[in-house]
Amino acid sequence: MNDLQNKFDELLQKQRALKAEFQQTAQQLFKETTKVFFAENPSVKAIVWNQYTPYFNDGDTCEFSVNEPSFTNAEGDDLDDISWGEYNGERDDIWAAEAWTINNTKIKEPGSFADIDEQSCYNFSNIITSSDMQDVMLAMFGDHVTVVATTDGFNVVGYDHD
Repeated sequence: MNDLQNKFDELLQKQRALKAEFQQTAQQLFKETTKVFFAENPSVKAIVWNQYTPYFNDGDTCEFSVNEPSFTNAEGDDLDDISWGEYNGERDDIWAAEAWTINNTKIKEPGSFADIDEQSCYNFSNIITSSDMQDVMLAMFGDHVTVVATTDGFNVVGYDHD
């Protein structure tokens, strides 16, 4: 029986090592993907999303997930006014949208959505919201947080939700 226990322990150790290798590789690839996204979409100054485990889910299991990101030209303090694909501040020159609304938006001026690759927004959104990436996103940024990605890197702040 000890021999079987040792084999089982070795198998579990291999599984942990593979998971750690996957997370490390996925994190590096995600950072590279973010850099490429900003290089190809210079009008997008930030990508903002919330990720958390709900406290209540109508009796269903509460599972961690990453919400749809908002793509925006907001910078600095104006990023505090970005939520759920909208800019709720007072400036008229700031826009925000989720990937699926970029093509339908009324903003088509030079320097706004006109020079944004809509497909790269969809791709970025699909990457971070993929169920296969949930463990990676949780390990990278944590639970109950808002993540702001910019060309300078990532800023993570606590997110309060119901």
